[in-house]
Amino acid sequence: MDFVCVCNNCRKTIEKNFLYCPWCGKENAEPGDASVLEHVFSQLELQQENDRNLRVKKIENKIAEIERGLDGFLKMEK
Repeated sequence: MDFVCVCNNCRKTIEKNFLYCPWCGKENAEPGDASVLEHVFSQLELQQENDRNLRVKKIENKIAEIERGLDGFLKMEK
């Protein structure tokens, strides 16, 4: 990952050879260090985990809804 750095202004990942950040327009005066990138990637991992948990919760809710519908159907059959 030697070809990327983090903008000192908006903290988004950009290529080191960019003269200006494409996200905020600030001049890319000095490339960020590895600790900054680690922070960015840890935040990304946290967001991905939150997104996964939300998708799982939605699936669980949908399954519960289907089960309620099937239970109602089976009660009508009796």
